[in-house]
Amino acid sequence: MVDKDKLQSKIVVNATALDQSGALSILKQFFENIPNDGKEWLIFISEKIEFKSPVPNVILKPIPNVKSLVRRFIWDWYGLNKWLRTNQIKPLATISLQNTNFRVSEKNIPRFIYYHQSIPFYKNRWCPLKKSERTLWFYKYVYPFFVSLFLRKDDYIFVQLDFIKRGFIRKFSHPGKNIGVFSPSINSVAISNSNVFLDKSKMNLFFPATLFPYKNHELLVKALKEVDNPNIQLYFTVTKKFNDDRIKSLGILPYKDICNIYENCDALVFPSFIETFGLPLIEAATMGLPIITVDLPYAREVLNNYEGAIFLPYDKPEEWAIAINKLVKEKRYTPLDTSKREGWTELFKKINDKL
Repeated sequence: MVDKDKLQSKIVVNATALDQSGALSILKQFFENIPNDGKEWLIFISEKIEFKSPVPNVILKPIPNVKSLVRRFIWDWYGLNKWLRTNQIKPLATISLQNTNFRVSEKNIPRFIYYHQSIPFYKNRWCPLKKSERTLWFYKYVYPFFVSLFLRKDDYIFVQLDFIKRGFIRKFSHPGKNIGVFSPSINSVAISNSNVFLDKSKMNLFFPATLFPYKNHELLVKALKEVDNPNIQLYFTVTKKFNDDRIKSLGILPYKDICNIYENCDALVFPSFIETFGLPLIEAATMGLPIITVDLPYAREVLNNYEGAIFLPYDKPEEWAIAINKLVKEKRYTPLDTSKREGWTELFKKINDKL
């Protein structure tokens, strides 16, 4: 039996599935920007990550074994709400950082979703019979059902680009007034003691991305075969080895090493044809790097007003080869100014305004 007089009011955040890659970056940035304004925050996280509370008013609660689809659904539908009731917690508001909302007993409270899954909004088709495409097929054709399951018209949605906002409106018939665009942070890291050293006598190209099919590493491999310049050096952040001496696989790198490469390479090449934001694009642009990337809405929006970007089809390696041949060593452009873009400060203000 819940004693209503003893209930504690907290802002409840669900982030149990955010334990790697870009999703983990979102969680870290959310942590770093929580205001210490007296309101209490309860954040459910994966037991796989080790975070300390960024401010005194934040409680972190690791939850085991909720990453699989079935366990996550049970947690979102039943387990989280049961935990709150057992521990005498009354949500002041709820926030999901992982695209899909969750159920709580309280009905008339503000509800927010940070949505960062763009695959349903792309025209690409995927086949569930192909192992390499099965996950992409799931996110395009099945995952939207789980987004819709707990979605209400008055839920406020945070997205990273206007391109995602338009897609969300179309896909889920959600009111545009209840969707806001907020950019992720661009972290500044002191570049020192890096373990990565570039050969400054070469034209150094950089593509920081995991080896997912849609990241499109193969396009760069094909493009390089059409580049005659032996002094090209292309760096990937993967472990796979390629049959080209001009391609070097560095493996997974710490962020300081990635920043070091931005500082010392000659261009960013970014052929990914599915992205929610494409953080390396804006990181490179704020450092004035030449960028060769895909001619898709996400890249156009992220690099809006940046003169150092070249936009090309994601399936034409011959055009990428021509652009690579035209690169000028150590050329830099006026860094992209992102100071006027709304970000975490405005996002937390939106939450506070609705409480």
